[in-house]
Amino acid sequence: MSRLDECLGLMARDGIDVMLLGRESNARTVSDAARLWLAGTRAFSPGCVVVRSTGAVHLLSNTDSVVPPGFPIDRLYGVTWNPEKLVAALVAINGLEGAHRVAVDGMSPMAKALLARVVPGAELVDAGALFAELWGIPDPERITGVDRAAVVAHAGLEAMAAALRPGTRPRDLRGACAGAFAARGVTTPAFEAVVTPLEPGSSTWMAPERAFDEGERVVLRAGVLRDGWEASLARTYLIGIPSTEQTAPAAWNELVTACRPGTPVGALREWGAVVNGVGRGVEPWPDELVLVADLMLSLEVRDDTSLRQDILLVT
Repeated sequence: MSRLDECLGLMARDGIDVMLLGRESNARTVSDAARLWLAGTRAFSPGCVVVRSTGAVHLLSNTDSVVPPGFPIDRLYGVTWNPEKLVAALVAINGLEGAHRVAVDGMSPMAKALLARVVPGAELVDAGALFAELWGIPDPERITGVDRAAVVAHAGLEAMAAALRPGTRPRDLRGACAGAFAARGVTTPAFEAVVTPLEPGSSTWMAPERAFDEGERVVLRAGVLRDGWEASLARTYLIGIPSTEQTAPAAWNELVTACRPGTPVGALREWGAVVNGVGRGVEPWPDELVLVADLMLSLEVRDDTSLRQDILLVT
């Protein structure tokens, strides 16, 4: 179930007339659309529009197969490389004309020039705080959805670990992960499976043909998007025959214990932990957010010997 009603309420409170969103996680939050997965990164583009005066959500899509039943097809606008066509499609949306305050979740210089034509004279504000507030609201459907996604992510991680041997190449492990996902009926990863050495400053990308050496310590990370809900996990392994999973970082148990109602997110980050909300994607939380029961979070901790990421339910 989307958080559209809550979103419209927060827009009214903050005097926001329109939201122009480019992040997939934000689009799914307000629309329940099962957007297509795309490899790689892309520049900001208004892929989702929320209009407060009409209560309508409009989506950038060339197919109605990604929207929930009953979604009005006339609220879809097509994918195009032509900025003139994109401007025309946006300007035609009922309720954009005359918008005074518009929230965006990202913007490139070219996008700013485009938005100046779509909503001329409007004040542009950051939508991040509004979404952080939305993501801080417990949601029973989120718990079920993320749990089901985590089952598939775990299967992908196990498949990579089982294939990890001296001489194994990253492309072999990524293929094993994708195969495990597909065997469970999921073909939309949250990102391409990550295989990287545990070294300070190491890149998350590794040449697909680079063979691993015995005794090398590597991080495996798998993430999946299942029915619009996302989960990702990471573990560290020492390569051998067989390869062995490394124990969690020294601070792990203390940090897990600290993930309870009343703990500010900033207190966890002071330990060096990476903490975000989880569900529709990476959901950035401010330091000031205080954990409450039934929130779900992604906790990642790293030291010199190990990196671990898990999904936790606050109880």
